[in-house]
Amino acid sequence: MSGLTFGVRVPNSGPLSSIDNIVRAAKESEALGFDAIWVHDHVVWSSEMHRHHISSGAVEALADDQTATFFESMTTLSYLAAETERVKLGVACLVMPTRNPIYAAKQAATLDHLSKGRLMLGVGLGSKATQSSSEFDVFQVDWKKRAPLTDEYIDVMRAIWTQPLASFDGPTIQFTDAEIWPKPLQDPMPVWVGGWTDFAARRTGIRGDGWIPGWLSPSEMAKGREVLREAAQEVGRDPDKITIGVEKLTAIHTDRDQALQWALPTVKQSSMTYERDVDDLQFARDRHIFGSVDDVRRRIEEFAEAGVQHFELKFMYPTLDDLLFQMELWADTILAEYGAKVTV
Repeated sequence: MSGLTFGVRVPNSGPLSSIDNIVRAAKESEALGFDAIWVHDHVVWSSEMHRHHISSGAVEALADDQTATFFESMTTLSYLAAETERVKLGVACLVMPTRNPIYAAKQAATLDHLSKGRLMLGVGLGSKATQSSSEFDVFQVDWKKRAPLTDEYIDVMRAIWTQPLASFDGPTIQFTDAEIWPKPLQDPMPVWVGGWTDFAARRTGIRGDGWIPGWLSPSEMAKGREVLREAAQEVGRDPDKITIGVEKLTAIHTDRDQALQWALPTVKQSSMTYERDVDDLQFARDRHIFGSVDDVRRRIEEFAEAGVQHFELKFMYPTLDDLLFQMELWADTILAEYGAKVTV
């Protein structure tokens, strides 16, 4: 099974978040032959989320004096566009209801030019991450309306990207003959939809170019893929042109016990977050990728058989050197066996 693509989540948040670490992880990802680098998105974060919603790094790297640093996604990708040459640049995913879609369309088109056509724009409803999250309150966005707002905002951006004089008449956004340039280099601009529900799969089938859920098992991915395909066919789209991706927490080592030692404490910590029910670790082990090279190989094949084509890898690592070790091992084994041919 070949032709799969793999991307690395760089630490724009988490206990090891810093500009130096972001750039180092991005450059190493490109040098090792990974296909993409990814960031994620929130504007309002908190100390609670910093400690329990670890999307890069590991719980062992937490310290009492750390602030809830979260480097803004689009700005970070713009910086990385100049620091890299080949890898795709992805965000998974913009909290779309909190973004002005007219401005977001302009940012994305500019970033597509800065990166010479390497942007993958993920969008999603946005999750609270914890019960105390105030992000939607700060932006004065109605939490209950986030799904229709996301649909409308995707359509707004498409209009701006594709119409020389863009017009739109929606429930909350209306404008006529807006002349907004540049248009993206990519045609179409690839919009990836986040979310692990059937509603997210349907949204992808109707509006998306890629689907990138997290926390789904291979069988759940296969089910979601069929929901996506049916939705695409209903609106006359070719489902085979929509990329199926996944976000996966991962740890790899030649020694399975060491991989689990990196992975399981961080996964257990995430059981305290609001958006996931991880009462037992088996739930996470069924949905993510931890272990020896053989363990990882088997899991990759299970997800690939369910239709997955791209893996966004959220490595768990207490130090950046541990991240680089895992990336090198992944490149030498998994990329060498399953990866798509990379052209520089």
